[in-house]
Amino acid sequence: MIKRKKSLTYCLLFCLLIGGMALYELQYSLSREEEKASERVASTSLLIGEWIKGSFAASDYILRDIVLTVPVSELQFPAANSEEHERITKYIDDKRKTLPHSSGVGLNDENCIMTHTPAIVGFDASNREWCSVPMNNPGLQTYVSNMFTSNVGELMVIQTRKFPGDGFAGLAGIGVNLDFFSTWLEKVSINTHGVIAISDQNLQMLARKPANPELLGKKVNDPLVKEFIASGEPYKTFRDVSPLDNESRLYGVRQVEGLPFVVIVGEADRDWQAAWRHRVWLSVGALIILWSLAYYTLHTYWERLKNLAELNKVRDKLENLSLTDALTGLANRRCFDSVLKAECHRMRRTKAPISVIMIDVDFFKDFNDTYGHLAGDECLKQVADVIQSKLKRPQDLATRYGGEEFCCILPETDHAGATTIAMSIKDEVAALGIPHTGSAIETYVTASLGVATLIFDDPANCEAIVKLADERLYQAKKNGRNQVVSGTAS
Repeated sequence: MIKRKKSLTYCLLFCLLIGGMALYELQYSLSREEEKASERVASTSLLIGEWIKGSFAASDYILRDIVLTVPVSELQFPAANSEEHERITKYIDDKRKTLPHSSGVGLNDENCIMTHTPAIVGFDASNREWCSVPMNNPGLQTYVSNMFTSNVGELMVIQTRKFPGDGFAGLAGIGVNLDFFSTWLEKVSINTHGVIAISDQNLQMLARKPANPELLGKKVNDPLVKEFIASGEPYKTFRDVSPLDNESRLYGVRQVEGLPFVVIVGEADRDWQAAWRHRVWLSVGALIILWSLAYYTLHTYWERLKNLAELNKVRDKLENLSLTDALTGLANRRCFDSVLKAECHRMRRTKAPISVIMIDVDFFKDFNDTYGHLAGDECLKQVADVIQSKLKRPQDLATRYGGEEFCCILPETDHAGATTIAMSIKDEVAALGIPHTGSAIETYVTASLGVATLIFDDPANCEAIVKLADERLYQAKKNGRNQVVSGTAS
């Protein structure tokens, strides 16, 4: 009885220990997942903000050209010289056309009267924000307005720049429609239930992803975002339930420096917590099983734990076999696809290049027909050994892509480095000196290689880099084989 009570005590202590460790690990992993999500929303909001800043800096150069080219004396309504008026109007409109998503251009005199525009001149804009603010602030040379509705019912923002001179002599302005902001958001990928939005200082919606046209131009009543704008902070992270779709999200809100725009990036809790919740269920299931086993005897528990360890070893061994080519010992096609996809995602985050080398043994069918499949297998093994020997870093991957084709993945390797490795492989394969009299062209086994490099881009371009490497390989074979043809994808 005493021995049994002692075993039960050990069992209870063991269960408490395992439960406590599991709880600590889950709490820690949740905090880590939240940190990662916070980093993602911060970097995404910064990226969008920098894009917007760069675009408005470019349009300001256009406005600089206009105010330095058009004489202030021509800012008159009605125009004193109709021919000169038409010339200036055409000039500023031609300038506007160089900017995507610009919807209008105009010049205003010292009283904010519209003097030049392809639309209607004579309009008094003194009560418009984009004209009244620069007119009443002598130190303000350029200004970007909040969103407003134009005379023709179009939602837009206006960027203006004053004409040089003492006091307020007039200004030039370019209108930007909301398609401009939506274009930037289309370039950014988000999770299934994530959201990205751009608003002005008045909390009017300028763009949103997923798109919702009914919300554009509407005011979003979000107290936390309103409080952030009032605080003047450049960036803030918080958890909130969206008033639009009642989705709980982790938000990153960033003020675009020098502009009246706010970028809002939100990752839904159920997205960034998905992997963690799955881990919770696995942990709960594992605890129930362990506690059930430990309930009977410590001895049975340890035996089953030992069996579990053996099963894990077998599973790891089977998984390794499923990712390895049995003949050459290199990774197989399945492993190649998985690693390439993961590395492309990683390269996108780190903005580093990734290179792929596609390798084909020349006239291998003729070699098999001449020497037999056993000799062909030995030839592939030697070629595989050469390829593997040229990859010095642990992150580089050599795979048997299929048949006599091999492929290498070289993360963080620029095009020159990948080409150097490819040339080394080509020379080493030829140096093997494997006889090949089955072809009228070659007297020994050689290889043709195609090299492609992908510079920071969307992960979907993983397929593009493989396609480009394959095209270069085809070109190498077409050009006479036993050579390297390279190319880049950007």
